[in-house]
Amino acid sequence: MPFESPAASKTLLDGVDFSDAVAVAQDCRDAFDADDARPGNRDPSRCKALLRFKDGTVFWSSKMAIDADGPAAGPGRLSGSQLDPSNGEGQDRTAYQFPEGGPSLSSEIVPYAVLPGGTFREQTGLALGDVVIVIFGNKMAGALAGDTGPAKKIGEGSIRLHELLHPPAPDPCARRDANGFCQRILDASIGEDVLFFAFPGSALSSGIDQSNAESVTAARAAELIAALKKPAG
Repeated sequence: MPFESPAASKTLLDGVDFSDAVAVAQDCRDAFDADDARPGNRDPSRCKALLRFKDGTVFWSSKMAIDADGPAAGPGRLSGSQLDPSNGEGQDRTAYQFPEGGPSLSSEIVPYAVLPGGTFREQTGLALGDVVIVIFGNKMAGALAGDTGPAKKIGEGSIRLHELLHPPAPDPCARRDANGFCQRILDASIGEDVLFFAFPGSALSSGIDQSNAESVTAARAAELIAALKKPAG
């Protein structure tokens, strides 16, 4: 049976033919499911599909937790280790850095998604820096594949990615004051039905940095999803 999209997202998915998509990275999917069943797991992936389209686009449906990793977004802002101090999970760098010697991605200003570790990238053909489209409810946002996470979990995104999907996504941050800067991330993960379309080989080799990443990625993401929806021939 083809993947059945959530009712709230159907309009955004008009033209996407899931009947052309086939299962990919099945052992990764099995690992996500097995970890979900682990007693006491408070952060299940809820991966409902992991598919590849004929053109190579990789799709999954899952939860989306908050990744605060990366340097501070600017003066008066906090770094990843300060935004997510619990159990030392927050880091001040991301696995991907901007091209041409650029820095790590700041979670507060760069929309990025997280790829699972292990063999996920090898099996899907995805690489850090590839463009991702993320849909939740009636909102859609472009993102970069900007960080890596545990091999047994899927579904995580930056603070800025959560903000672009809010609402219906919850606000990811406790705010310091009227300037709206994030003081710390909240336990505000989206529990399920976040839809990710990731495009292998789509990474930008130049012309992107912290200052324009959101707009440049959004424009490239719009082109890629339009091509996916375009009828063959």
